Amino acid sequence: MKYFFVPLLIFFYSISGYSQNYYETSWVSGEVKYTALVIFYEENEALVRVKYYANGSDKLANYICSYKNFTKSDGTADRYLDGNDAFIVRGPSNSGYSADNFYVKENEGSFSAYTADDNAFDGGDFTQTMKPMLYWVKLNPEALTKGYLDDYFNEDEDVFRLLVYLNKGEVSFPVKTNAVTVLANGFDGESVWAAAMEKTSKVSYTEQKIKTSNEFPSDWIKQEWDNGLNISAFDYDEYKNQFTVLMSKGNGLQPQSWKKSDTFPKDWVTEKWNNDYQITSMTYGNGNWYLAMNKNTGYITQRWKTSYEIPRDWIIDNWNEGYAITSATYGNGVWAITMTQGSKLGAQTWKTETTYPFDWIKERADKGYSITTISYGDGMWLLVMSKNETNTTNRSSTQYRDVPIDWILRNVIAN
Repeated sequence: MKYFFVPLLIFFYSISGYSQNYYETSWVSGEVKYTALVIFYEENEALVRVKYYANGSDKLANYICSYKNFTKSDGTADRYLDGNDAFIVRGPSNSGYSADNFYVKENEGSFSAYTADDNAFDGGDFTQTMKPMLYWVKLNPEALTKGYLDDYFNEDEDVFRLLVYLNKGEVSFPVKTNAVTVLANGFDGESVWAAAMEKTSKVSYTEQKIKTSNEFPSDWIKQEWDNGLNISAFDYDEYKNQFTVLMSKGNGLQPQSWKKSDTFPKDWVTEKWNNDYQITSMTYGNGNWYLAMNKNTGYITQRWKTSYEIPRDWIIDNWNEGYAITSATYGNGVWAITMTQGSKLGAQTWKTETTYPFDWIKERADKGYSITTISYGDGMWLLVMSKNETNTTNRSSTQYRDVPIDWILRNVIAN
C-alpha cells in the first residue's frame, strides 16, 4: 500500500517553529459529497486527506497542497492552494483521484471557501472556475482524537502515530529493523533529547511504546504491564516538567517493579535484590528518584553508588572485577551509577562533555563500540559505549527539543 510521506519533523511545534493548523472542509461534486482534513504543516503547505463514498465503496484519497499565485481577470494578483500528486489510500485498486484546488478567504474567524479539481482548472483566473464549498472550519487540535483520525489515516502510518502522539502524548509502534535502546534528556539553554537505536537482531523487542506526561504515568505503566510490556527507559524533562517513559515488549524481563522516592531508595533496592530483581533503569525528576527493577535479567550481581562527582576510581575498580555500567542518572546534586556482573556488555569506554560528543561517538563506533547509556547532569553529558560480539554500531541522534519520535519512526524500519 502506498503512503504519502510527509517529513515527520514538521509535525513538532518546537522543532519546526510553526504551529500546525488543522481544518475540516466539505463540498459536493456531481452526486458525491467529499469531506477533508487539511493539515498545514508549514505556512504555505498542507497535507490533505479526503474521504468520500462513490460507486458503492468508501474511499480515501491523499495529496499535498501548496499556495500558487495567479492573476485575476481584472489584473490583480491572488493565490490559491494547488493540489498535487493525488492517490487512493483506501478503496478499490482501480480507483483514481484528481487532486483538488482551494481558494479560501478568512473574515474575522470565519471562512469563505471554493474549490476546483485539476480536471476543471487548467490555469488562468482561478475564480472563474471555482465553485462554493459547504464549509471550511478550523479545528482545535484536541478534536484530533484517535477515533477522528481513524477516518483519515491507517493506524500503521507514521503520520497517524505522530498526530496521536501530539494529541495524547503517546505513540506505539511495532519493532521491525531497529529498536530504541536508550532515551535521555539534557539541557543546552533549553531541553535537548538524545536517543540510540539498535538492530533487532541484537535485542528481542517486538513492540515499543512511548508516553510523555506531566505526571509520572503509573496507571499507564500498569496497563502496559498487563499487555506484556516493561519499562526499558525513562527520563524527566526539567525544562518542560514532563516525564517520558519507554516500554518494550518481547524482552522476557517480567516481572518488573518500580519505585518512587524522595531519597535514593537503597533499602528497597536491597529488598528487591534479595528477591532476584536487578536495577534496569534509573532517573530523577520533580524532586524524586525513580528506579525500575526486573527479574530474569541474566545479571549475576550488581553494585550501585551515589556521588557528588562521577566516581571514576570506583568505576575502574569495578571494571577490573568484571562489572559494567548498566545505568546512570543525575539528581539532587549527585550522580547515581549502577554496575553489573553478567551484563554481557563487554569492554566499555565513557565520555563526559558539555555538548553531545558526536565526534567521540563516531570514533568509538568505528572501533565497534555501541552506545549503551546516556545521561545528563551537572551541566554535562555522560555517554557509555560498550563492545562485544552481541553489539552492533547503533544509531544515535540528539539536538531535538522534543522526544525524537520522527527520527525513531524512520529508523524503526530503516536498513
